[in-house]
Amino acid sequence: MKKLFLLLPVVLFLGACGSNATNTNEENTSESAVQSSESLESNQNQETEDIGKSLIVYYSLTENTKAVAEEIQKQVNGELMRIETVEPYPEVYDEVLDVVEAQREEGELPTIVKQDVDLSDYDSIFLGTPIWFGEPALPVEKWISENKLAGKRVYPFFTSGSSSINESMERYRELLDQSTLSEGLGITSSDRSQTASLVKEWLAP
Repeated sequence: MKKLFLLLPVVLFLGACGSNATNTNEENTSESAVQSSESLESNQNQETEDIGKSLIVYYSLTENTKAVAEEIQKQVNGELMRIETVEPYPEVYDEVLDVVEAQREEGELPTIVKQDVDLSDYDSIFLGTPIWFGEPALPVEKWISENKLAGKRVYPFFTSGSSSINESMERYRELLDQSTLSEGLGITSSDRSQTASLVKEWLAP
């Protein structure tokens, strides 16, 4: 019996030590998780801190440019604004090409829906467009003509079947010669499944 009484405090003591060790490990694990979360949030902020408050302006006829704009919004936490034409373009693509070709030949830009936006509230403007005949869509050119982008940082992004963005970027350099123009992002039909990673790489400092 004496041996039993002697062993009992030892068992209780070891049990308490094991419990304390478990609690300490749980606390350390919890602290590590919090630190890891804070570190991840800090890294994400660093990736977008140079962009500042951003506005993502885009025109989308087939929703492809919209999908890229929404992915950019997720990654920079910006505000979205869609450009709409007063008179919609035809739904049949070949008919769209005919209308666009006629407008380009006549030097005519489509009328777009007025939207109240104070660009002075934003540090950066993301400008998204499909590529039509190698150049930005006419509704986007119309929006540029109606808004003051001098001194703004502009981040151009484009969607297309397979077109290069070179001509579109050249056109933007003409239209936005008073803005700071970043490297452009082009998303083709074959790139769509990689949109998130391509946007992340484009935004990386």
